Amino acid sequence: MDTQAILLSIEALKMCRDTGISPSSALYFAFKRKRYTTRELRMARKILHIYSIYRRSASIYLDKILPDTTLDWMSKTLLELLASCILGRMNLGDISTLVSRLRQSMGKNWPEQSERFLGLLRYMYSRPRREVNYPDWFVKYLEKIIGKVEAEHYMDFQDNVKPPIYCSLNTLRMDKENILKIAEEKNVILKEDSRLPGIYIVETSSTKDLKTLMNQGLIVVHDFSSYYAVKVLEPRLEDIILDVCSAPGTKTWLTTLEMRNNGIIFSIDSSWKRIRSQRKRMTFLNAKIVKLIQADATKSLPIRIEADKVLVDPPCSSTGLIWREPYYRWMIRPRHIRMFANLQSNILWSSSRNVKKGGYLVYSTCSITVEENEYVIEDFLKTHPDFELVEPSIDVGSTGLRGLVEARRLYPHSNMCNGFFIALLKRRY
Repeated sequence: MDTQAILLSIEALKMCRDTGISPSSALYFAFKRKRYTTRELRMARKILHIYSIYRRSASIYLDKILPDTTLDWMSKTLLELLASCILGRMNLGDISTLVSRLRQSMGKNWPEQSERFLGLLRYMYSRPRREVNYPDWFVKYLEKIIGKVEAEHYMDFQDNVKPPIYCSLNTLRMDKENILKIAEEKNVILKEDSRLPGIYIVETSSTKDLKTLMNQGLIVVHDFSSYYAVKVLEPRLEDIILDVCSAPGTKTWLTTLEMRNNGIIFSIDSSWKRIRSQRKRMTFLNAKIVKLIQADATKSLPIRIEADKVLVDPPCSSTGLIWREPYYRWMIRPRHIRMFANLQSNILWSSSRNVKKGGYLVYSTCSITVEENEYVIEDFLKTHPDFELVEPSIDVGSTGLRGLVEARRLYPHSNMCNGFFIALLKRRY
């Protein structure tokens, strides 16, 4: 085990504690702050992934062997991190050697309180797995909406199956055949997903070769759910599209791809910083029909249009992203769900004003909660009789809950993608 990777992981966790940002973001900033190698960054990313999954089991175990012991943050974090690695079957090598190297590297920052407990970690190698590595409230919530057996399958799947990499070919830059030829030459194997034409699974490749194609703007990596949302929207040539809460612009670009740069997309986001970043991205990807606008989508938008289609993908609790970002399970709280549900309702109501008669609105979130999805749609339909919920022409996933059979839900363990909700609404008059 690389001691520098462990030190980088601890530094990232300390930044999480101090700033509230996610571990993946903290890891990036910590990596940039000091001289770590790319190899150490990759190892630290793996360590934090394992830590995010097994932190609870590690904490339970340590509480059993360290009863009534109060440790400072650094000591507790170091013990939990190493214990999580053991439970996750990472090869730490000889514990005594590892501890000696960590002690030497950390110098005066070495957490003395952890010293007398580190030897106990070697007994964890023979310990059978495992407790449920999710917050109690999330376990109960999941059991409530999909059942206990399915919930156990869901959680076990997320902890043990690696998410696939999906991508689309940027035919705004080069034709499909040439992109596939270049990918093959670089040993990047792309297999078209049988569920939806135009989206590919990256089966084998080196990270370097894959990034080369991305840096050339020939492929764009995204989740299956993002592609599905745009396919449900069914953008056509010369359509007027409104994309609300659009940054970082993945769905905007996918919509442009479907329209083949023919039509217009008004792309709305509240942040100037994200708008500037999205503008650079759209230029790089050769998306020429995107008009970027900074605006608060909870209020009346600063444009008056009658859009053929509107895509609303508002901020959410991200409960559907735990598969790819396992640390989210410890960051999300029930109060966040209630907060986002209120925000989402306001954004949906505001955006619906721009749908023309006979036009469509797609509402989607990367959340699996009922409050942010079915409840939001139910409340909207009660006050907007001019809209109706309709079935998408492409049927992927399971039906919505609470009788909303026209809506669709995607789950990691059954659809091999982020947890996702999507509803297609048509304006009748």
